[in-house]
Amino acid sequence: MCIRPGLAAVFGFLPALLSVAVHAEAPGRVPSPAPPLAWPPGFSRNVQGTGVPGLDGGHAFLWNQPPGFDPASTLRVDRHIPEGSGEPGHTYKALWALGSSGPHNAGYEWTITGELHNRSLASTGAQNVAVNGTIFKEPNGIGAVGPSWAGNFNCVDMTQEADPVASCIGAEIDVSAQSPTTDRNRQRVGLQISTGGLPGAHTGYGILLGNLAGSVTDRGFSFQGEGTYGIGIDTAAARFTGAPILLGSGQSIALDGNRDGRFARRLGFDGRDLVYGTGNGPVLRVSDGGQIQAASVREASPQPPKSSREACTPGDHAWDAAFEYRCVAPNRWKRAALSDW
Repeated sequence: MCIRPGLAAVFGFLPALLSVAVHAEAPGRVPSPAPPLAWPPGFSRNVQGTGVPGLDGGHAFLWNQPPGFDPASTLRVDRHIPEGSGEPGHTYKALWALGSSGPHNAGYEWTITGELHNRSLASTGAQNVAVNGTIFKEPNGIGAVGPSWAGNFNCVDMTQEADPVASCIGAEIDVSAQSPTTDRNRQRVGLQISTGGLPGAHTGYGILLGNLAGSVTDRGFSFQGEGTYGIGIDTAAARFTGAPILLGSGQSIALDGNRDGRFARRLGFDGRDLVYGTGNGPVLRVSDGGQIQAASVREASPQPPKSSREACTPGDHAWDAAFEYRCVAPNRWKRAALSDW
C-alpha cells in the first residue's frame, strides 16, 4: 500500500493519540486531573468561581478587610452597551442575582445583602451607605432620554390567594433606634426624599402613587402600630403655591377613623357646600355665600351688651334671661323682652 508523504505525516501521530486515549480510559486507572485554569492578572483569588474574568454561574465570596485593605471597590462590574448592539425591548443586566427557596425552607433568603458596620466619626462628613443605587440621566445629543429608575423593587404576587397570610412588600425600610433617648435633631429618619437638585430646579412629584385602571390600593398612606406619633402630616415648614392638602369634589376627611379604616364622621365638599356629616347624613352645611344650615344652634357663652351704645357690628347677637339683643347698626343695639307662655 502506498501512502503519500503528507498523509504519512498525519497518520504518524495516530499511534500516540490512540495510546493516550486508551491509557486514559483503561480499567482501573484514574484519569489525570485537568490542569487548573490560570488566574487572570489582577484577579483576586478570594473569588471562587470559574477562574475567568467575570462571574458566570459560579460561587463568589469577596472579602476585603485590614490588613491589606483595598481602597477600590471589592467588586465592580463595568458594562457599556455599544451603539446599536442590542434588540429593542431587551433588558441588559450588569449584575444579576438569582435565588430560589423551597416550600419547607425555614431560613431567610436574600439575593443581595448590603451590610456596613459604620464606626466613622460624624465630623468627617462621610456618607456611609449599605446599598446605593444611582443612575445618571444624561443627554445623548439625539433625542429625549428614556425613563430612569435609581432603584426598582418589585413584589409580584402570583399565588392567587384570595386572602394572603404573608406580606408582599415592594420596598421595606426599617430604622431601628437601639436606645430610648430622644432624637432632638431628628436624625433617625425612616424615609427621606430630597428633590430639586439645584435652586430653581423643578421636580414633578415628591411622592407619586399610581394605580392601573381597575386596580385598588387599600391605603394610600397608613400609620400603624401601637407607637405614638407626634404629628401625622406636617406642612408647617413648607411653602406651597397651592393647597397643602388637595381634595377633589366629593372627597372628604374622616375625623374618627380606627385601625380597620372605619369611621362615622367626615368633613368634605360635596360640589356645592362644605359639609360635616355622620353616617345618618349631613349635620352642618356652609355655602360659598356664607349661608349656614344646621340642625340647631346654641350660644354657650352669650355676652349681652351693658348698654344700647356698646361696640358691636351689625348682625351680632346675644341674650340673657330677660332679653334677646341684636346689633342693627355699628355700635347700636336693640332688644326684645322674653316672656313665659
